[in-house]
Amino acid sequence: MTALSTLVGDVDEFFSGYLGRTALHRPGAASELPNLISVEDIDRVLTGSALRTPGVRIAKDGAVIPADRYVSKSTLGYADLGDVVDPVKAVRLFRGGATIVLGTVNLLLPHLHELCKDIETDLGHPVDANVYAAPPHARAFEVHCDAQDIIIVQIHGGKRWELFDAIVPNPGGGKVLTDLGASSSLYELREGDVLYVPRGMPHLVRTADSSSIHLTISINTMTWADLLRGMTQEILRSDAFAGALPLGRDVAERVAPMVGKYAGLLSAALIDRATPDSVHRIIYGRTAFADGLGTGLFRQALLDEPIALSDPISLRPGTWPVFTGDGRLTTGPGGLRLPREIAETCRRLHDGPLKVAELSPAPEEALKIADTLVKLGLCTTGS
Repeated sequence: MTALSTLVGDVDEFFSGYLGRTALHRPGAASELPNLISVEDIDRVLTGSALRTPGVRIAKDGAVIPADRYVSKSTLGYADLGDVVDPVKAVRLFRGGATIVLGTVNLLLPHLHELCKDIETDLGHPVDANVYAAPPHARAFEVHCDAQDIIIVQIHGGKRWELFDAIVPNPGGGKVLTDLGASSSLYELREGDVLYVPRGMPHLVRTADSSSIHLTISINTMTWADLLRGMTQEILRSDAFAGALPLGRDVAERVAPMVGKYAGLLSAALIDRATPDSVHRIIYGRTAFADGLGTGLFRQALLDEPIALSDPISLRPGTWPVFTGDGRLTTGPGGLRLPREIAETCRRLHDGPLKVAELSPAPEEALKIADTLVKLGLCTTGS
């Protein structure tokens, strides 16, 4: 059972019946994910991590509180910093009715980062996590909709979610809405409950008599516009579109009849480029997909334990190598290009772990491939 199936139930049913369409409430589902995130984790992040804005936002009654009310001057080594969150000021605002939002907190908590990478593997889209800590009788934001599908996990206390039966197409992040004229449904979340909210579904969130902490897992879906824009940008860098427009006072008039010709060239190039490898490169070449789960990478280097042919080898969770048309692959933000045999091994490992001995008929070559993949941070070995 994967993390996603634990949260939403049958994944195929979730994709076909709920994703992008309607809400899903699963009472107690998160209780099957032990050590998800604790109050102690959140306290440690907020009070002991030297957080800087915009990693923290604080809001109350529909308004975001200016950062200068909860940051203080600080130093990091010899560097003077002016945007470090002061935990005393932040907690004072919390006591005064404000909600504290910790952004992309998965990057600060390894076990939560692993959860997000696990979910990414099932979804094929980047995933991150925010934490919302609210005092009793709090309302951080007005009725709004999000640009992402979100999975809510209630960590502490309770929270009331009012979801409106109207999906806003092409929603902007945090878009505030008025005069909805739509019916709504109320969901009272308790610890361990899970609530899925489709992107574009308006909602209002409040606490009652108790404080609350909930985790928002955001699914940062790529749109058709994103894909076509990426493919088009690649095409427009080619020589076919590098020529200058005509010169003269009547440039617009002379160019207008020629646009159809170049639009046709662009359309044909898009169709010709729509191969699995090319589309894979655009989708998984984004920054959010550049690196897999790095936990244990330093320990692996420090201990430098030898790799055995009998060891299992697998891709790190969240690793999506970008394959090129020549059979090789590019991976990581630096655009590192790797040999054909490495690319082929990564293709095979997408289907699941293998034994190191299965990487090549020649034992020395198998060990060399495994060693390269481990040192590049693409794979892990051992149980």
